[in-house]
This record gives sequence, C-alpha cells and structure tokens, in this order.
Amino acid sequence: MAEIAVSGAITVVSKVLPFLSKICSDRDHRNIEEVREWLDTMIAYLKDTEGREDTAGLSSTEAIVLPHGRYQEKSIRDYTFSRNDHRALVGIKRREEALLDRVLMGDQPRCLRDMVIPVIGDPGSGKSTVIHEVFEMVKDSFECNAWVSVTPSCKDFLEKLCQELEFPFDPGRYNKRSLQFHLQQKTYILVFDGIWFEDQWKCIEKLLSCTKKQGSKIIISTRNRNLASYCTSSHDYIYDLNLNPLTREEAWELFCTKVFQGDKCPDHLVDWCEKIVIRCEKSPHAIVAVANFLSNKPRIGTEFKNVLDSLECEPGHPVSLSCYRIFSHSYYHLLPNLRSCFLYFCNFPEGHLVTRGRLIRQWIGCGFIEKRECTTLEQMAYEYLDELVQMSMVRVTSRDSDGRIRSCQVSNLARGFILSRSEKRNFNVLRSSSASLGGKKTRGLSLHNCPLSILQGTDLSYVRTFSMFGGDEFSKSRANKLFKNFKLMKNLNLENAALKHFPKEVVNLTLLRHLSLRRTEIRSVPKSINKLQNLEFLDLRNTPITELPKEIFGLPKLLCLFVGCPNAAVRAQVYPGIECSTSLQKLSLIKANYEEKSIVKELGNFTDLRKLGITELKEIEGKDLCASIEKMKHLSSLSVSSASKEVYLDLKDMKESPRLLQKLSLGGRLKEIPAWVGELYNLYKIELKWSKLQNSPLEALHALPSLKELHLCAAYTGVFLEFIAQSFLELRILEIEQCDQLNQVVILEQALPKLQKLIIINCHCLDMVHITMNMRSQLEEVRVPQDCVRIMEE
Repeated sequence: MAEIAVSGAITVVSKVLPFLSKICSDRDHRNIEEVREWLDTMIAYLKDTEGREDTAGLSSTEAIVLPHGRYQEKSIRDYTFSRNDHRALVGIKRREEALLDRVLMGDQPRCLRDMVIPVIGDPGSGKSTVIHEVFEMVKDSFECNAWVSVTPSCKDFLEKLCQELEFPFDPGRYNKRSLQFHLQQKTYILVFDGIWFEDQWKCIEKLLSCTKKQGSKIIISTRNRNLASYCTSSHDYIYDLNLNPLTREEAWELFCTKVFQGDKCPDHLVDWCEKIVIRCEKSPHAIVAVANFLSNKPRIGTEFKNVLDSLECEPGHPVSLSCYRIFSHSYYHLLPNLRSCFLYFCNFPEGHLVTRGRLIRQWIGCGFIEKRECTTLEQMAYEYLDELVQMSMVRVTSRDSDGRIRSCQVSNLARGFILSRSEKRNFNVLRSSSASLGGKKTRGLSLHNCPLSILQGTDLSYVRTFSMFGGDEFSKSRANKLFKNFKLMKNLNLENAALKHFPKEVVNLTLLRHLSLRRTEIRSVPKSINKLQNLEFLDLRNTPITELPKEIFGLPKLLCLFVGCPNAAVRAQVYPGIECSTSLQKLSLIKANYEEKSIVKELGNFTDLRKLGITELKEIEGKDLCASIEKMKHLSSLSVSSASKEVYLDLKDMKESPRLLQKLSLGGRLKEIPAWVGELYNLYKIELKWSKLQNSPLEALHALPSLKELHLCAAYTGVFLEFIAQSFLELRILEIEQCDQLNQVVILEQALPKLQKLIIINCHCLDMVHITMNMRSQLEEVRVPQDCVRIMEE
C-alpha cells in the first residue's frame, strides 16, 4: 500500500513539473526534482523490503536525511545480519578480537576521550554487527550498559539513554545531573551507533565529561574518519574495519550459507556464485542482500546470471538497489556541491584509477567548486575530495609522500549507487554500441568503448560535460560535426582519443572551461583558440605539439597550461613577447628560448604561478630565471632542466628563496647545490639529475625538516656516501641511480629513522651498502644488489 501511495505522489510531481518549469525559478525546479528523486529512493526501499518482514535484523531508529537539510526519524530494519542466526555471522570472531582488546584495556582515563573507541568503515562493512557481538559479550561485566542510535539533532537523546540504562526519567524534572551522578559511581559501557557530526559528539561529551571511572568505555560507530579522530585521544583506539575485511573464504561461506541454507554450492552454479561474490567486494551487507534475493529463486544458472548482469548493468534493478541503499545516508549528509562531485565518478569506467589533478580540474570545469577567499579553486576541490574520502565514499589507491591523495576510485557498489542517481540528474553513461540516449536531454555524457556513430541524430545541445574512453578514430569531419552540436559545453575531456587534428569547432565552444587533449596525436593549436575566453584548464601533455601560439597566454581566465612529455624530448616552444595572463597558476613544460631568443625574463610576469616547468635552459639564463622566480611568491613546484646533460645550471643568484616550494627538480650539471635550497623548509621532494657533483650532496640537504623524497640520478661522482646520525629525519623514499663511481653507501644508526623505500640501482662500481638491523626491518621496499648489503652491529 505504501508503495502505491509513493508511486501516486511521483506521478503527480511528474505531471506538474512541465507546468512549474514555466513559472518557477531554476532553484525551485531543482528542489522539486530532488523531492522526486527522494520519492524514487523510497520506492526502491519499499520494493527492497517487500516480503522481508520475517528477517530478524538489527532494528533501530535511525535518522533519514531528506534533501535541503530536513530530517525525519524512521524505524528501519537493517537485515544485514540476524542477532539470532549465528550461522550468518561468518568471520565475526576474527573481526571482533581487535575491538575486544580495546574494550578490555583498563587504563585510568585522564579525560573522556581516553575512554572512546571509534569503529569506522565503509558503508555495509559490518560496523554495527561487530560492535553488537562485542557488546553482548562484555556488557554484563559492567555495572551499566546501553545501546543508543543517535539522531542528527540529538533530539530526546537524554531520554533514550535513560531508557536504555533503565534509569528513571521524569519529563518535568532536570534529569541530566541525576544521570551524571549515577554514572560517576559505576563502570559502564555505552554504544552510540551512527554518529555523523561533531555536534552529535559534543552533545554526548557534554553529558558524560564528568563520568570518567576507570574501566568505563564508550564505543561509537561512524563512517566519518575525521570525526573518529576528533572523538578519541589516540589513533590507537580507532578500529578501522576496512583494514580487517572479510577474507575471500569468509565471503564465500557467508554467501553460500544464506543462499543454500548450509548446503554446498551446486557445481553448475559455482562459476556464477564466485563472480557474484567478487562483485560484492567482500561487503557483508551486499553479500547478504544478494543472497537473500537468490535464496527464493530456482537454483538454475540463468537466474544467477541475471542477478550478476543486474549488478553490473542495471543499477535500478531491485537487487542492485538493495545493495546500494547503504550509500543513501552518506549521500544525503553531503552538501549539494559535494553530491555533484561524488556523482561525477560515473564519468569514469569501472575500476578506473583517477588521479587527483585530473579529477579536481574537471570538477572545477563543471562548476562544482565554490570560490573561497584566500584559497585557490584547486585547494578547495582537494578539500572536497578529502571529505569524500573521510566519509568512506571514495577509496584512496595511492598517496604522495607528503600524505596527499595521488589517485582514487569508488567501489563497484558505490559506482552502482552513483549510476542509479546520475541518470536522474541527466548524466548518461553509454557502455555499449547498442546503447542510446533515447531522446533524453542529457547534461553530461560519457562514452565507454562506444563508437561515435551511436550519437547520430541525437540532440546534444544541452550537454555540458563530455568524455570518451576508448572507441573508434575521430575523422576531421566527424569530430567537427560532433563538436558543432555542443553549444553549452563547459568540460571537454578527450584524453587518449584517436584525434590527429585539433577540431576547429572546439574554438567556438565559448563557454568551455576545461579542455583535455592529453595523449592525442594533435600536432598544433590554432591561433583562434583566443576565442575561448572562459577557458581555465588546457591539458596538452603527451602530444607531439612543439609550438604554442602566443594567443594562449592572452586568455584572461587561464589557470593551468600543461604541455610536453616529461620523459621525452618533446617540449613546447613559446614565442618571445608573450602577453601576460595574470591568472595563470601552473605552466609546464616549456622551452626557455625560441629561435635563440629567451623568454626567461618574461616569465617574471606570471607572478601568481604555483607550478613552473622549464627546459633547455642555458647557463647564461640562470640569473634571469632566478630573478623571475623571486617574483613568484606562491611557487610550490619547480622543475628546471638544462639544454643538455653536460650544460651547467647556474642558479646561485637567488636573493630570496621561494619559501613555499614543496617540490624541486634540477636536471643539469651543478658545481654545487645552490645555498637557497637549504632554506626550503617546506620542501618534501627533491630530484637531482645529471648534476655530477664532486662533493656529497647530503651535507646541503640532510637538515631539511620536511624532506620525504630524495632522488639522485647521476648526481654524484664520488665513491662514498654517508648518512650521519640524526640526518634526514622525515625521509621516506631514497633513490640513487647511475652514480657510476659510487662504491660504498653507509646509513648509520639513528639516520633516516622513517625510511620506507631504499632503491640503489645501476651504480656499476657499488660494492657495499651498510645498514643497521633496525633499518632492514623497517624497510617496506628494497631494491639493492643483494650481495652488496651488509648489516652493521648497533
């Protein structure tokens, strides 16, 4: 009945939308669209729970967050695991041990946060289940115990806690002081399930701050990693379930237990079942949701294949929605701009690793990032990305040595949720040659290994963002015909596309903010690019382009210009007399001169640069480059290469060092390391190539307080390198290569105490590398000729 009522509401909203669009503002129209989206979510939930009334799950009152910040308390049934069905609790004993150890610690707390054990993990990872098992195991060892599901507003929090503690609550009296006095006298274990915000924790902390009896414990479950750190006094107290997931065997056992009721999986279904379990990515919630669906189906291959196909290709299918609904709470806790950033991941193919720079530049190009005073758009976008990571919605796949996210992706389950939402926001992903838009007025379009022919006869005039991954070759005529339709285009990503010519119609996309032609075969950029007056990001890396028109530098909003191939001879030349785009923040890689005329002095016009990469610098141009760099007060990344490996870099005339510099690469002969390098207290990565220094470079670098990566390539002509005690205290990565005369490397005790990766390769005279036993045990990666390693006595 409820499903019919909601369906009726959706029908009414759909009928009035065309009329309201004529009389309402865009903002009102979007609000109504979000109401319809929420009704769709309710329909999916009702379909998902239909017929499951007999499932004994963890029943609790949770807050469902509605669009526009409205909250509604709703009693929902989380049927991930049954409290009574212990067969379903596969792997629980192994996963609960670490939490149990934390609970049984009996240290005297100095403050309330010494008692707090946050349990964090991805949606559906089993946080509540693990906590519940430990809670049931130990609660009788405490004088008081309570389990409270926390609402966003903390409404009736005190009353709920009193009820769980079986402590008298009188609505007409002041109960807080009485409860505090009660808890001061007793040891207690309290579980607060589902905390999202600092305000919720502050409500708890304010109540319990004076009740710090030795042995008492507070357990909270949250998806917010920042909040977990905020609530407790030590990172050691945090239990991250992502670091202790179900094993492959446990995931298989859980699936088979639920589907086949303890029987063995039939041989003819093993292949399909294994693929389904892999698709669920060891998520207990997803495994049980799919297994519950299949448990009532005939045990034939076609049924299991259909479920697998639904998980992969039909995000709107009931079994898919039952897996994805765990993301709804997280999604509706996000601000609108963050929701758009999260949904943008549908743009990338499944399993695709997305680099930080690529992602945030496209977010900016789409207009998702709000400008904040004294902060660049890229800094704001990184904060957005970090928040999605902290909310356990995006996975980090690699980090830079300074801890910043280098690449990331979303899980298959999260991507399924994103796909189910994105189409309702008119963002379409076409994944096969038989796919089509079906007459939709799409605002975002991404082709995954699809021929361009599928877009023939399609209205593309509403498309704001377009991406291609794979597909057939662009002919000139086909490319121009396609781009001619993109009247409102803002974000055009053609990375790796089979393009051999710059499409002339692109310069007529006057609203364009982001253009990536990276790894294409285009060889030139037309002067008419100056028509793109709104362009902010232009990526031409890894293309054969060797010359840039000076008109590019006249684009008034250009923030980033990337050209050239870092590890190849292709660099872009720039004409002298370039006009100044005062907004330019990143420029890399360009040649220092054009037809024997230097542009180094003119680089000083770009005073707002954060990143600069320049190649083919002559020795006599070093002084001018130093003068230009001194004007760049925000510079954080600098790469300088000489005209050849044997040409000297003369960079000693820097009167004022670039204090904000974090990354430095110097490629060319050096007589000595410039003195100003020793003043770079924010520097975390330095690379010296072809320097051929006669004196050890370590003396100039060993005291840099933030240095985490040191790369020496043909940088030293001596035979002996010694890392003294208390040197390179923050270094994580040390790479030495092509130092042909190097014979011995000695790392003394208390040197490089945080080193994780040691690589010494292609040093043909290398005989010995002396390290301590402590150093050998702490290293995570070692690439050194095995017969050269010597362990020193400590």
